[in-house]
Amino acid sequence: MSDTVPVREYWYVNQKRWLNRFIALFTWAPNPNTEPISHCEIEDIEAGMMYTSTTRGKANGTVVRPAAGVLDHPENWYYTEHRVDKIAFRTAQAKASYRVAANKGYSWRDLSRYVMPLWMLKKTGIADNGREICSEHVESWLVDMGILTERLLRSPRRLCKHTVLATGSPLRRLVDDSIVRDGQWKKQNGIIAK
Repeated sequence: MSDTVPVREYWYVNQKRWLNRFIALFTWAPNPNTEPISHCEIEDIEAGMMYTSTTRGKANGTVVRPAAGVLDHPENWYYTEHRVDKIAFRTAQAKASYRVAANKGYSWRDLSRYVMPLWMLKKTGIADNGREICSEHVESWLVDMGILTERLLRSPRRLCKHTVLATGSPLRRLVDDSIVRDGQWKKQNGIIAK
Protein backbone atom coordinates (compact mmCIF):
# COMPACT_ATOMS: atom_id res chain seq x y z
CA MET A 1 0.00 0.00 0.00
CA SER A 2 1.38 3.40 -1.02
CA ASP A 3 2.11 6.10 1.54
CA THR A 4 1.19 8.80 -1.00
CA VAL A 5 -1.92 9.79 -2.92
CA PRO A 6 -2.32 11.69 -6.20
CA VAL A 7 -3.66 15.25 -6.05
CA ARG A 8 -4.63 17.61 -8.86
CA GLU A 9 -5.10 21.37 -8.76
CA TYR A 10 -7.21 22.82 -11.56
CA TRP A 11 -6.72 26.34 -12.91
CA TYR A 12 -9.53 28.06 -14.85
CA VAL A 13 -8.54 30.17 -17.88
CA ASN A 14 -11.86 31.15 -19.49
CA GLN A 15 -11.65 34.70 -20.87
CA LYS A 16 -15.28 34.91 -22.10
CA ARG A 17 -17.11 35.51 -18.82
CA TRP A 18 -16.88 39.07 -17.46
CA LEU A 19 -16.03 38.05 -13.88
CA ASN A 20 -13.22 35.75 -15.02
CA ARG A 21 -11.82 38.43 -17.33
CA PHE A 22 -11.98 40.97 -14.51
CA ILE A 23 -10.18 38.73 -11.98
CA ALA A 24 -7.50 37.72 -14.50
CA LEU A 25 -6.93 41.34 -15.56
CA PHE A 26 -7.12 42.78 -12.03
CA THR A 27 -4.52 40.33 -10.71
CA TRP A 28 -2.15 40.58 -13.68
CA ALA A 29 -0.14 43.72 -12.70
CA PRO A 30 1.14 42.33 -9.36
CA ASN A 31 1.73 38.94 -10.99
CA PRO A 32 3.66 39.45 -14.23
CA ASN A 33 4.78 36.35 -16.12
CA THR A 34 1.75 34.34 -15.02
CA GLU A 35 -1.13 32.73 -16.88
CA PRO A 36 -4.59 34.43 -17.04
CA ILE A 37 -6.06 32.24 -14.31
CA SER A 38 -9.18 33.46 -12.55
CA HIS A 39 -10.35 30.45 -10.53
CA CYS A 40 -8.91 27.29 -8.98
CA GLU A 41 -10.05 24.00 -7.47
CA ILE A 42 -8.36 20.96 -5.94
CA GLU A 43 -9.35 17.36 -6.61
CA ASP A 44 -9.28 14.25 -4.49
CA ILE A 45 -8.49 12.10 -7.55
CA GLU A 46 -9.30 8.80 -5.85
CA ALA A 47 -12.81 9.99 -4.96
CA GLY A 48 -13.33 12.19 -8.03
CA MET A 49 -14.40 15.12 -5.86
CA MET A 50 -13.47 18.80 -6.24
CA TYR A 51 -13.03 21.32 -3.41
CA THR A 52 -13.23 25.10 -3.85
CA SER A 53 -15.19 28.23 -3.07
CA THR A 54 -17.40 29.36 -5.92
CA THR A 55 -20.49 31.22 -7.09
CA ARG A 56 -21.38 28.63 -9.74
CA GLY A 57 -25.11 27.96 -9.76
CA LYS A 58 -26.47 26.56 -6.51
CA ALA A 59 -22.92 25.84 -5.33
CA ASN A 60 -22.35 29.11 -3.52
CA GLY A 61 -19.39 29.32 -1.18
CA THR A 62 -17.01 26.63 0.07
CA VAL A 63 -18.10 23.37 -1.52
CA VAL A 64 -17.19 19.82 -2.48
CA ARG A 65 -18.75 18.39 -5.66
CA PRO A 66 -18.15 15.74 -8.32
CA ALA A 67 -15.32 16.57 -10.74
CA ALA A 68 -17.40 15.47 -13.74
CA GLY A 69 -19.82 18.37 -13.21
CA VAL A 70 -17.03 20.93 -12.89
CA LEU A 71 -14.79 19.93 -15.78
CA ASP A 72 -17.49 20.00 -18.46
CA HIS A 73 -15.40 22.36 -20.65
CA PRO A 74 -11.84 20.93 -20.57
CA GLU A 75 -10.62 23.62 -22.99
CA ASN A 76 -10.98 26.15 -20.13
CA TRP A 77 -8.80 24.31 -17.62
CA TYR A 78 -5.12 23.81 -16.87
CA TYR A 79 -3.96 21.41 -14.18
CA THR A 80 -1.02 20.39 -12.03
CA GLU A 81 -0.69 16.88 -10.62
CA HIS A 82 1.64 15.39 -8.02
CA ARG A 83 1.68 12.99 -5.11
CA VAL A 84 1.48 13.91 -1.42
CA ASP A 85 1.85 12.06 1.85
CA LYS A 86 -1.39 10.19 2.58
CA ILE A 87 -1.61 11.33 6.22
CA ALA A 88 -1.00 14.98 5.28
CA PHE A 89 -3.65 14.65 2.56
CA ARG A 90 -6.25 13.17 4.93
CA THR A 91 -5.52 15.90 7.50
CA ALA A 92 -5.96 18.62 4.84
CA GLN A 93 -9.13 16.92 3.62
CA ALA A 94 -10.61 16.82 7.13
CA LYS A 95 -9.92 20.54 7.58
CA ALA A 96 -11.41 21.29 4.16
CA SER A 97 -14.50 19.21 4.96
CA TYR A 98 -14.95 21.23 8.13
CA ARG A 99 -14.80 24.48 6.10
CA VAL A 100 -17.35 23.04 3.64
CA ALA A 101 -19.70 22.13 6.51
CA ALA A 102 -19.32 25.65 7.97
CA ASN A 103 -19.94 27.30 4.57
CA LYS A 104 -21.54 30.74 4.84
CA GLY A 105 -21.35 31.58 1.14
CA TYR A 106 -18.76 33.04 -1.20
CA SER A 107 -16.63 35.90 0.14
CA TRP A 108 -17.01 38.81 -2.26
CA ARG A 109 -15.28 41.06 0.29
CA ASP A 110 -12.17 38.87 0.27
CA LEU A 111 -11.54 39.78 -3.36
CA SER A 112 -10.21 43.06 -1.93
CA ARG A 113 -7.29 41.02 -0.55
CA TYR A 114 -5.57 41.43 -3.89
CA VAL A 115 -5.24 45.19 -3.41
CA MET A 116 -4.98 45.61 0.36
CA PRO A 117 -2.44 44.10 2.76
CA LEU A 118 -3.88 41.64 5.28
CA TRP A 119 -3.15 43.87 8.29
CA MET A 120 -5.20 46.65 6.69
CA LEU A 121 -8.08 44.30 5.93
CA LYS A 122 -8.18 43.14 9.54
CA LYS A 123 -7.92 46.68 10.91
CA THR A 124 -10.71 47.98 8.66
CA GLY A 125 -12.91 44.93 9.25
CA ILE A 126 -13.18 44.25 5.53
CA ALA A 127 -11.71 40.74 5.84
CA ASP A 128 -14.45 38.11 5.84
CA ASN A 129 -13.19 35.35 8.11
CA GLY A 130 -16.36 33.28 7.87
CA ARG A 131 -16.24 32.90 4.08
CA GLU A 132 -13.65 31.96 1.48
CA ILE A 133 -12.61 32.64 -2.09
CA CYS A 134 -11.31 29.85 -4.33
CA SER A 135 -7.59 30.53 -4.02
CA GLU A 136 -7.87 30.91 -0.25
CA HIS A 137 -9.45 27.45 0.00
CA VAL A 138 -6.94 25.76 -2.33
CA GLU A 139 -4.03 27.54 -0.63
CA SER A 140 -5.21 26.15 2.73
CA TRP A 141 -5.11 22.64 1.25
CA LEU A 142 -1.58 23.21 -0.07
CA VAL A 143 -0.32 24.53 3.27
CA ASP A 144 -2.05 21.77 5.23
CA MET A 145 -0.45 19.15 2.94
CA GLY A 146 3.00 20.72 3.44
CA ILE A 147 3.46 21.86 -0.17
CA LEU A 148 3.45 25.57 0.66
CA THR A 149 4.84 26.87 3.93
CA GLU A 150 2.49 29.75 4.73
CA ARG A 151 -0.87 31.27 3.91
CA LEU A 152 -0.27 34.45 1.93
CA LEU A 153 -3.76 34.95 0.50
CA ARG A 154 -2.55 34.55 -3.09
CA SER A 155 -4.58 35.23 -6.21
CA PRO A 156 -5.27 32.22 -8.47
CA ARG A 157 -2.53 33.45 -10.84
CA ARG A 158 0.10 33.64 -8.12
CA LEU A 159 -1.05 30.45 -6.41
CA CYS A 160 -0.66 28.53 -9.67
CA LYS A 161 2.91 29.72 -10.15
CA HIS A 162 3.85 29.01 -6.54
CA THR A 163 2.30 25.52 -6.77
CA VAL A 164 4.25 24.66 -9.93
CA LEU A 165 7.51 25.88 -8.38
CA ALA A 166 6.88 24.09 -5.05
CA THR A 167 5.95 20.75 -6.61
CA GLY A 168 8.00 20.79 -9.82
CA SER A 169 4.84 19.63 -11.55
CA PRO A 170 4.32 21.08 -15.03
CA LEU A 171 1.24 23.15 -15.77
CA ARG A 172 -0.77 21.27 -18.42
CA ARG A 173 -3.85 21.90 -20.55
CA LEU A 174 -6.64 19.53 -19.59
CA VAL A 175 -7.99 19.32 -23.14
CA ASP A 176 -4.87 17.75 -24.68
CA ASP A 177 -2.35 17.27 -21.81
CA SER A 178 0.09 19.68 -23.48
CA ILE A 179 2.57 21.49 -21.25
CA VAL A 180 2.03 25.23 -20.80
CA ARG A 181 4.81 25.75 -18.21
CA ASP A 182 7.43 23.28 -17.07
CA GLY A 183 8.16 22.55 -13.41
CA GLN A 184 10.50 25.57 -13.30
CA TRP A 185 7.78 27.90 -14.69
CA LYS A 186 9.40 28.22 -18.13
CA LYS A 187 6.95 28.74 -21.00
CA GLN A 188 6.63 25.61 -23.14
CA ASN A 189 4.14 26.67 -25.86
CA GLY A 190 2.01 23.56 -25.73
CA ILE A 191 4.55 20.74 -25.95
CA ILE A 192 2.66 17.46 -26.01
CA ALA A 193 3.96 15.07 -23.35
CA LYS A 194 4.88 11.58 -24.55
